[in-house]
Amino acid sequence: MFIQSVETVRCIEEGVVTAAIDADVGAILGWGFPPFLGGPIGQIHSRGIAAFVGDCEQLAGRHGPRFAPPELLRRMARDNEAFYPR
Repeated sequence: MFIQSVETVRCIEEGVVTAAIDADVGAILGWGFPPFLGGPIGQIHSRGIAAFVGDCEQLAGRHGPRFAPPELLRRMARDNEAFYPR
């Protein structure tokens, strides 16, 4: 599920998707992302962006650069931002 969240953030970063809620609903209804995780962005938000970035860095170290966190996530973690209100 991590790689789907990473790729969804890349879509937001590139402007393919403009709202986190659209990505979450589309993923759940469109390709069957597990609803209990809240969608690919919801999964990140639930874990915490900084923690998710740390997990991605570990996964990238073990399994390759496809797991590397996009710059958008790194910036959001650094600036304590969120996709959804807390």
